[in-house]
Amino acid sequence: MKKLNFIFLMCSLFLFQSCHGQNLDLEKLSLPIKGDDLKALKLSNSGAGIGTQEVQYTSYVPDADKSISFGGGVAPKSASSSEFLVRFFSKNEGSTFQGYTLNLFSPDAFEKTLAYLLKNKTQFKLVFDDGKDTEERARVFISNSNGTTYLLLSRLNGEGKKTGFIDGVGKGEEALLSSRIGGSFGYYEAFLEYKKHKSGNLSYLDFLRETNNELYKQSNNLNQ
Repeated sequence: MKKLNFIFLMCSLFLFQSCHGQNLDLEKLSLPIKGDDLKALKLSNSGAGIGTQEVQYTSYVPDADKSISFGGGVAPKSASSSEFLVRFFSKNEGSTFQGYTLNLFSPDAFEKTLAYLLKNKTQFKLVFDDGKDTEERARVFISNSNGTTYLLLSRLNGEGKKTGFIDGVGKGEEALLSSRIGGSFGYYEAFLEYKKHKSGNLSYLDFLRETNNELYKQSNNLNQ
């Protein structure tokens, strides 16, 4: 009887978790993500698109109420109903998703995400770090295992604490990446354009040395 009660309890727990959903950790998903792997989010076409003239990506937003994180730092929703927590980008009508953006509305979610990326140096390489913590600071990490690019932006909220967003862009998705690296990532965009005309494995620090542009140098935070 005790064994039957235990089995019943475990089955009930499993059903509860299945119905209510568990935390979705975006860092555990490899890009491109199959649409079937995100069924629990009940994604719908938002009607917005990004990309280039040649390649367009449609934005999909979740209808399901599900906790989402990156590296374990659960990102709470915004107080504003007009701001979505996460968007996924697809160039093939939702069959697969080549990237996403996760808003880190709370300082706790932002700090945990940043700490996770900086701590796991064997998994993520910091290739760009520009700006100031008192204003906006843009960081770019590359996954050592699959080449995914992660764009992490920090900015101060009304209480003077750091919040921001993280983008994940699949390897080889240049059209999606180019549409996401404006603003505070502008110098990284300039570096990628410069790199197209160079051979070898050029780093951002190589770019700074070769261009010798003081504007690029003054806000760089990478160790030279």
